[in-house]
Amino acid sequence: MIIIGGYIDFESADDIAAVKAAGRDMVAKTLKEDGCVDYCFAVDIANPTRIRLFEKWRDQDALNAHMQSAHMATFMQSLMSAKRTGADVCSYTASDEAKLI
Repeated sequence: MIIIGGYIDFESADDIAAVKAAGRDMVAKTLKEDGCVDYCFAVDIANPTRIRLFEKWRDQDALNAHMQSAHMATFMQSLMSAKRTGADVCSYTASDEAKLI
């Protein structure tokens, strides 16, 4: 399983609003992709100009297909046009999962 986690910081609430608008379609389409286990974006409650993201993919092939999708290209155009001030997004390979709640 591949886990993607991290954050993207934006200059203003207007930038967050634009990314959220584009993100709604992106999330809806991505959740229907083969191999997508979980996919979400959320505004950080401690930092209103930060979007946190979390993704779970069955395998690298599924993630690679997602990265080549038309809706990813459209979303990336929106993301690149927003004023970003920082980001830290990483992928992790996971072999075990234990339910906590």
